[in-house]
Amino acid sequence: MKPIIRFYHAVFWHPLSFWVGTGCIAVSYILSNLQPLFIKWLTESVQSQQLEQTIPLLCWFGIILVVGNIISMIGFYVSDIGMVTSSTDLMKKIVTHIHDLDFAYHTEKSSGKLISLLKRGDEAYFTYYDGLNRQMLNVIIGFLVMMLAFTNLRPAYILLSLGLLIVTILCSIYLIKINIIKRIAFSKVDDDLSAAKVDNLMNFDTVKYFAKEEFEQKRITHIAKRWNDALNAYFFTFRYFDIVVGNVVNVLILGLIGMGIYDLFHNAITLADFLLIITFAITLSPRLMNLLFILRELAKRHYDLEEYFNLLDEKIGVKDPVSPLTIENPVGKIEFAHVTFAYGKKHEPVLTDFSLSIAPGESVAFVGYSGAGKTTVTKLLMRMYDPKAGTITIDGIRLQDMEKSYLRTLIGIVPQDPLMFNNTVYYNIAYANPEASREEVVRAAKAAKVDEFVHHLPQQYETMVGERGIKLSGGQRQRLAIARVMLEKPPIVIFDEATSALDSASERDIQEAFWSTVKNQEHPRTSIIIAHRLSTIMRADRIVVMEKGRIVEIGSHKQLLKNENGIYHRLWSLQKDGFIADEEKARSPE
Repeated sequence: MKPIIRFYHAVFWHPLSFWVGTGCIAVSYILSNLQPLFIKWLTESVQSQQLEQTIPLLCWFGIILVVGNIISMIGFYVSDIGMVTSSTDLMKKIVTHIHDLDFAYHTEKSSGKLISLLKRGDEAYFTYYDGLNRQMLNVIIGFLVMMLAFTNLRPAYILLSLGLLIVTILCSIYLIKINIIKRIAFSKVDDDLSAAKVDNLMNFDTVKYFAKEEFEQKRITHIAKRWNDALNAYFFTFRYFDIVVGNVVNVLILGLIGMGIYDLFHNAITLADFLLIITFAITLSPRLMNLLFILRELAKRHYDLEEYFNLLDEKIGVKDPVSPLTIENPVGKIEFAHVTFAYGKKHEPVLTDFSLSIAPGESVAFVGYSGAGKTTVTKLLMRMYDPKAGTITIDGIRLQDMEKSYLRTLIGIVPQDPLMFNNTVYYNIAYANPEASREEVVRAAKAAKVDEFVHHLPQQYETMVGERGIKLSGGQRQRLAIARVMLEKPPIVIFDEATSALDSASERDIQEAFWSTVKNQEHPRTSIIIAHRLSTIMRADRIVVMEKGRIVEIGSHKQLLKNENGIYHRLWSLQKDGFIADEEKARSPE
C-alpha cells in the first residue's frame, strides 16, 4: 500500500492536470457506457413504430458518441501532460537524491543494477498512472452504469454481478501476492544479469587483454540460466490469473445471459430489457478481462515501483547544513585538527588524531606506503565522508558549515585515473566551467599541453573521446583533467598521482604548467599532491610522510633526506626511474 500512497503523492504534484484529465476521461467513459441504454430505447422505439422518436434518439446517440470521443481525446491529452510531467519531476527528484547520496553509497552500489532499477521504476510509474487512473476507472464506471441500469430488473442481476465481482477481487488479491513474490525473485536475478552485462561492456578491454571471452560467456550463461528459470516461474503466475479470474468473468457473463433468457421466456422482462442485458454482458466481458490484465500489470510493476521510491529512503550521512556559510575571499588555508576516521563502524581507523595546518598558497605533498591514508585525507577535505572525530576547516570555516556543492567549487582535483564523458574533447575540458569562452578553454588546454595531441585528432577539439574516454590514452586523459582544473581556477588544487601516466618529457611540461598555476604571484593556490613519483613532489614547500594514518615525518625534500633512518629516505633509496617501489617486501621490519 505504501508505494501506492507515494505514487499518488507524486501524481498530486500537478493536481490541475490530474483532475481535469481524469474528469474528462470519466465523462467520456460515462457517455460510452450509455450505449446499451440507447440500444434498449431504440429497440422500444422501433417496436412501437414511433419514427418521430427513433430519429431524434438516433441523432442524440450519434451526438453522444462524437462528444464522448472529443472529451476523451481532451482528457487523455491533459492526463498525458500530467503523467509525463509528474514522472519527469519524480525522476529528477530521485536522480538529485542519488547525487546527494554519500560517496560510500556509490562505491557499494552496482551501476548496472542502479541503471536497471531506474529504467524499470520509470516504466512502473507510467503503468500505474495509466492502469489506476484510466483503465481501472473505465472498469469501475462501466460496472456502476450497469448496476444503475439493472435497478429496473429483479435484484438477482445486481447480486450476481456484485457477488462475482467480489470473488474476482478476492482471487486477484491472493494471486497478486504470489505474483509479487515471483516478481521480486526475478527482479533480483534481472539486476544481477544487468550488472554482469554492464560490467562486461565497461571492462571489455580487460576481457580482451586476458583472453577471457569464453570465461565471461560462461559467467553470463550461468546467470542467464537463473534468469530464465525465474522468468518462467514469474510468467506462470499469469496463467493463474487466466484460469481463475478469467473463468469467474465467464461465469458472470453466462449467468447474466442465462438469467435474461429465463426472464424473457417467462415474460418477466421485455425484448428491449433482454437486449440491454446482452449488450452489457458483451461489453462487460472485455472490460473485466481488461481488469484482469490491469491487475497483472500492476502486480508486475509493484516491486519495481516500490524499489524506485525506496531510492528516496536511502539515508544521506554527509548532510548539508540548514544555514550554510560561504567564504567571501577564499585564500585556501586548510586546517586538520585531531581528525580520526574509519571506513564503516567495524573497520580499523585509517586516520588517527591527524593534525596539519596548510597555509594559503602552500604546496604540500603526501607520501607513504599504500594504505597510509593519503587519499583519505583528500576525500575528507572534499567531504566525501565526515570524520569520526576532529574538525577540518578552510579559511576558518568548518566543512560541515558549508554546502557540499559550494565546498567542492573551492577545490579542483586531478585524479589518478580520470574518466571522461562520452562527448567531445572541448566538452570535457569546458565541463569545469560551462560559461567559459572558447578562448579560455583553449588557453587552459594549451597550458596542460592538450593542444600537442588534439591537433592530430580527426576533428580536433570536436573529436568524441568515447565512453570513459576510452579513445584516449591514459596520459591524454590526465592532460584533459589537468586542463579542466586550470579552467576552473579553484583556490585549492589536489593532484592525486596526476602525472603517473605521463612520460618523463610530458611530466616535466605538465609540472611546469602546474607550478606556474599554483605559484602564480597574483593568484597563488594552495596545492595538495599525492605521488609515488618523487620528481613530482620535490618542489613542494613541505612533504608529509604518513604511515598507518599518522604523520611520521614532515619537512622539505632536502630536510627529509638528512634523516637517514626516516621513511622518506628509505623511499628515496628505493626509487627507480622516478618511481617509488611500493611492495611491502621492501619495507624494513618495524
